[in-house]
Amino acid sequence: MYLPSDDSFLLRDSVKEYKGKSALEIGVGSGIVLKTLYENFKIVAGTDITFESLRYCKDNLPNNVMLVCCDAASVFRYRFDLIVTNPPYLPDEEYIKNESAIHGGQTGIETTLRFIKSAVSVLSQNGKMLIIISTLSDVSKMDELIIEMKLKRRTIREKKLFFETLTVVEISFK
Repeated sequence: MYLPSDDSFLLRDSVKEYKGKSALEIGVGSGIVLKTLYENFKIVAGTDITFESLRYCKDNLPNNVMLVCCDAASVFRYRFDLIVTNPPYLPDEEYIKNESAIHGGQTGIETTLRFIKSAVSVLSQNGKMLIIISTLSDVSKMDELIIEMKLKRRTIREKKLFFETLTVVEISFK
């Protein structure tokens, strides 16, 4: 289970500014972002590939938060107003499967790209996606995908750390 850190708190604080009918978190980890979503949305769902994270959230969040063990948003057909994720974003040239909570692929952005592709299919027409990105990842690949998928992005919030800058970006349809 991914324990909350600077990136988790940055996403949680960004989510506080959004309200609506339905929200989905991809990769719930400890559930701190999911808890904030529950305070601002009527329907809340979360996914994770780690059963330990889902069990922890089940034990620590209200019973009407839907939790699903799956990859990204793959099982949903419902359209969400807000989809949030703090994907693994550290680059790792020798990607190790059991480090998937922190390593986002060879250039650090591969998992983020997969999450965006999965989320777009269940994002409502006026919906928003919030995603954490890092200066340690090859973000240019994400920008290419956004253009290719006819989406737009804007920066919501940044946090400079001594070794990287974390950014919350909002992605939506044009």
